Amino acid sequence: MNFSFLVARRYLLAKKSHNAVNVISAVSVIGVAIGTMALVIVMSVFNGFEDLARKLYSNFDPDLKITASVGKSFVIDAEKLQFLEEDADIFAFSQTIEENVLVQYGEQQEIAVVKGVDDQYQEVTGIDQMILDGKYQLWINENPQAVVGAGMAAKLHIGLHFITPIRFFAIRNTGTVSINPEKAVNDRLYIYPSGVFSVDEEIDVNYLLVPLSFARDLLENDSIVGAIEIKVKPGADVENVQKRIAMKFGTQFEVKTAYQQKEFYYRVLKFEKWVGFMILAFVLLIASFNVVSSLSMLMIEKKRDIFIIQGLGADKQLIGRIFIIQGWIIVLAGTMVGLLLGILLCYLQMRFGFVPLSTSGAFIIDAYPVALRWQDFVMVFFAVICISLLTIYFPVKYFVKKYID
Repeated sequence: MNFSFLVARRYLLAKKSHNAVNVISAVSVIGVAIGTMALVIVMSVFNGFEDLARKLYSNFDPDLKITASVGKSFVIDAEKLQFLEEDADIFAFSQTIEENVLVQYGEQQEIAVVKGVDDQYQEVTGIDQMILDGKYQLWINENPQAVVGAGMAAKLHIGLHFITPIRFFAIRNTGTVSINPEKAVNDRLYIYPSGVFSVDEEIDVNYLLVPLSFARDLLENDSIVGAIEIKVKPGADVENVQKRIAMKFGTQFEVKTAYQQKEFYYRVLKFEKWVGFMILAFVLLIASFNVVSSLSMLMIEKKRDIFIIQGLGADKQLIGRIFIIQGWIIVLAGTMVGLLLGILLCYLQMRFGFVPLSTSGAFIIDAYPVALRWQDFVMVFFAVICISLLTIYFPVKYFVKKYID
């Protein structure tokens, strides 16, 4: 066994003459363990929120979305639709269109985003799984129906019985300016609500889903499409499908994955995650100086032993290595304990949800979401080791050089 490691382990485990040295060593291990545990928990919670967001948005955002490179809408030809129908990796696709309109329900009026969808929309998304009240039903016999976001339903005071129709006011796109306001606005269309859905606050407070034909009548254009939303088959490579569609449709169209559709949002989540990591890493850096204090006290405690080892031929390099290794043992012990405790607490949170959200009852989940990823554990391990070892190596080298003859 390596002599430096043997002596370092002996110094760490042996009883000291001053109890303060034992206490400081224990505090050092606990400090590193708590810092490591905090890093694991915080990163796992951010992972949980990211996975929750992906799950929620997957019920509203498609796997792939085709839009015009320029402008809000386009006309799709039969050849491109046939290409999508014949692609073996595409499960379903839906033609949609969105427009800002004024809606009125009873005495309440709000600006809303009306999204017209065809009969395949339910196959492309999981919107029917997000219904809070009523049904996901766009047609009753031949009468169009609206499915309203929960936030918009609250603003319009849409009740449980859906007995009042929703009135729509859309600006006519005539290309000319009319001095008669009545001719500038299409306000002839009414529709009854059939259900209320909830995805997230931003979507819930703005969106109403209506049949595509109704939206086209509202906009007075029976051929336009705002987007083609696509669901790929399970196991299919989304990026390969994206490349094939982009090649077929050409540069006049953009084809985005679910991540690219919400790229800014996911980047903010990752940024917050790494900012949290850096803050806790800095806290861990401060806590790691406890290890230096422990080693300094131990060097004073073992000064007589150091003279004996020097008398046996040990040089400053060997003595320094002994205390550096002891610092490594303290850091490694604290890191492993912190990792195990962090994983255990995250598992308990996943299983029992014992830490509730402060907004419990108003959010879609009651407890903090947690997701464990082995890449985070590896990164936390090496980050803690690197931070701690840097705070050990240079101070020990300095103390040995300055105070050991």
